[in-house]
Amino acid sequence: MNAPPQVRVVRTGAVTVVTLDDEHRRNVLGSELRNRLRAVLAELSADPETGAVVLTGAGNCFSAGGDLSSMPPANEAEGAARMSEVAGLVQQLASLNKPVVAAVAGPAAGVAAGLVCVCDVVVVGEGARFLFPFTRLGLVPDGGLVHSLAQRVGPARARRILLEAAPVDARTALAAGLADRVVADPEVLSAAIACAQELAERAPLAVAAVKRGLREASGSLAEALAFERERQPTLFGTADFLEGKQAFHERRTPSFSGC
Repeated sequence: MNAPPQVRVVRTGAVTVVTLDDEHRRNVLGSELRNRLRAVLAELSADPETGAVVLTGAGNCFSAGGDLSSMPPANEAEGAARMSEVAGLVQQLASLNKPVVAAVAGPAAGVAAGLVCVCDVVVVGEGARFLFPFTRLGLVPDGGLVHSLAQRVGPARARRILLEAAPVDARTALAAGLADRVVADPEVLSAAIACAQELAERAPLAVAAVKRGLREASGSLAEALAFERERQPTLFGTADFLEGKQAFHERRTPSFSGC
């Protein structure tokens, strides 16, 4: 009998590795797995011991995307509820107040590609593939892809990718900006953890502010300047800024406290 879907959590120092684990179904993001992931993200958001997160999938697949066996929904109301669940998950991941590194081995399809696109850094294996099958299925892209893919690769390239629905391999993803680093398949997780460990050393309050600014105030120069006026005065008064300034003068690595 196959094990039920689960989200495994393993801590490595300041890095927490979150693994989508429904391997016999290629980690499809059905309702149960989505809910489990949301619960884990809520815990990590409030966890002072977690400085950065790595998101990956069990086996040789990041995630096959949405659960086609549960589609179509019984009616439009059920479909709307499903999309609200998906939207909540994507928003929660995008707004996590800690750096998130995606470790992608094998395929990341559909809504799973949407999760990858809202991660801060994307590390992929040579055998990784991004699949956007929506126009082949008769559906609109979900998981926020019409926005997040365009943010990563630019509007023109995103338009072509989503309309053509052709697979995007690792090297093409790197050249387009969909991936940030390509490594050998067996090294994906270790490379992602190393990247996350480096990000975990940055000032937590500043990291959270940068993520919020990019998410909410990057639409125009005026929005960006207004965001700076709102956030920078608060950060000037933090212990982390004083520590960062002192470490800079002393030419040492800062030790941030998050306050």
